[in-house]
Amino acid sequence: MKKVAGAIVGLMLIPVLVGGAASGSGSSFSVDPSALQDIPEEYAQLYAEAAARFGFEWQLLAAVGKVECDHGRGDCYRPNSAGAMGPMQFMPGTWPAYRMSSGQPPYDVYDARDAIFAAAAKLSADGIRRRPRVALFSYNHSEIYVDQVIDWAVRYGWISADPRALTRAVLTNPNIELRPEARADLEAGIVDARVVAALLRLAMDHRLGSVGPFVSGHSVYVAETTRISNHAVGRAVDIPIIDGLAVSVSNSAAKAAAHTLLRLPPQLRPDELGSPWDFPSTPVTTFTKDHEGHLHIGYSLAD
Repeated sequence: MKKVAGAIVGLMLIPVLVGGAASGSGSSFSVDPSALQDIPEEYAQLYAEAAARFGFEWQLLAAVGKVECDHGRGDCYRPNSAGAMGPMQFMPGTWPAYRMSSGQPPYDVYDARDAIFAAAAKLSADGIRRRPRVALFSYNHSEIYVDQVIDWAVRYGWISADPRALTRAVLTNPNIELRPEARADLEAGIVDARVVAALLRLAMDHRLGSVGPFVSGHSVYVAETTRISNHAVGRAVDIPIIDGLAVSVSNSAAKAAAHTLLRLPPQLRPDELGSPWDFPSTPVTTFTKDHEGHLHIGYSLAD
C-alpha cells in the first residue's frame, strides 16, 4: 500500500483546512475525538487530503468510507455479489473514469489512497458541495444509504448550510419521534441546519420522544422577557422525552445526552442548553430555570 503523504498530526485533533476549501472562509474544522476513535489514522489523513483537493468537507467523504467498507476493515478486497470492489466499493464500469485521481500510479481499486481520491473526484463531479444528497444518491442509489452516510457525517462533525440536506434523515429516523407541528416546521424548511444536525447526533445514541417545538407552538419571546427566542427564528428545539422517560434530574440518559451536546465540535455545539442540571465551566450558556422537564438546544445567529 502506498505511503500516506505527510505526517499524521496528533491522536486527538487533526486540523483540516477543508472548511476553508469548501466555503472560501479560510476557517478550519477539527476532527471530533470520537471520529478519530473510529477512523484509522491513515484513512483520516487520506480523507482530509482528498476532500481538500476536491473542495468539499472531509466528513462526507469519511462517512462514505465508513458505510461502504468500515474504513477498509470490511470484506472489500474482492468483488462483492454486485461486483463492487475496494474500500470505496467502486463498480467496474465506474472505476476507469476516476482511477487516476490520486496522481500516484500504478492505480489500484484496492489501494486506499487510489480509492479514496477516486471517490472524492466522483462525489465532487456529482456536485456534493451544492447538493450532497443528490451526489450521495448518485454514488449509491439508495435513500437509506444516503441517510446512513449523512448520519455518520454528522457524527464526524459535518453540518450543511442547507437544512434540507439533513431534513429527510430526521423525518425518517426511527429514533426521532416528532410532534406534528415540529414535523411541519421541518418540512417547511424553517429549522436551522445546526438544530437538525444536533438531533441526528443525539439519535445515534438515544430515542428522542415528542420532539418539539421548533418554531410553531412556542412563544416568540424568552419567558418573562422581551428578548426574541431562538425558537422564533428556527434556531432551537425542545426534547421532553429521552429513551422512553421524561427528562428529569433522575433521567441519566437525558443527562448523558446533555453531555454529548456539550462535547460536540465547535461548529455543531449549541450556544445555549437548558436542562435540569447545572454545567459549570463550559463555553455553552446553560440554565435550569423553567427547564426541569426538557432539554432545550439553542443556537445564536450563525457567523
